[in-house]
Amino acid sequence: MVGDAGAGLGGGTAVIGVLHALMEIDLKRLLAYSTIENVGIIFVGLGLAAGVQRHGMHAAAALALISALLHAANHAQFKSLLFLGAGAVLGATGERNMERLGGLIRVMPATSFLFLVACCAISALPPFNGFASEWLILQAILLSPALPQWGLKLIVPGGRRAARARRRARRGVLRARLRITFLGRPRSPVAATAHDVDRWSVAAMAVLATLCLLAGILPGS
Repeated sequence: MVGDAGAGLGGGTAVIGVLHALMEIDLKRLLAYSTIENVGIIFVGLGLAAGVQRHGMHAAAALALISALLHAANHAQFKSLLFLGAGAVLGATGERNMERLGGLIRVMPATSFLFLVACCAISALPPFNGFASEWLILQAILLSPALPQWGLKLIVPGGRRAARARRRARRGVLRARLRITFLGRPRSPVAATAHDVDRWSVAAMAVLATLCLLAGILPGS
């Protein structure tokens, strides 16, 4: 029962996080809503682990648990990079409203590139770490036909379809927000006169971007 509730609530939380992000124009709030979504994904993995462990499927339970813990670690990396990038944008422009930004790729090229890396990671695109952990969670979900309990048999396929729709929506949101914030023409004087942050801040973001790449290429190391 705990597994059913955890997987169901996790899937619902992930969908709610994406729906809120669709309507958000504040850069930091957008990232906060995506955190809600990713916490939901983690709880899907934990719920599956509890559910399949109860039925003696120890290998499947281990896979679900490891995928949830790996996604928690990966989320800490790419979300830290995203928040550092958002902080760099806020420090350079004083703006969190994405509709008043634009054109930052010309004046903040390093921040823009590193923010793009984080967006690829959170969108579960290979070869970054978000892909590795979400792929493992999907593998755990695909074991649902072997479950003897009808609750999880019904919840998990629905969660699988919701996960596909959620990934498409998330990628659409991030692509749109990336274009609004970093591409096009500046839509305010502060966006036109912004500049990249200091080299130490860029170095910190570069370290996190490297970790996102390495954790995607070598997830088992």
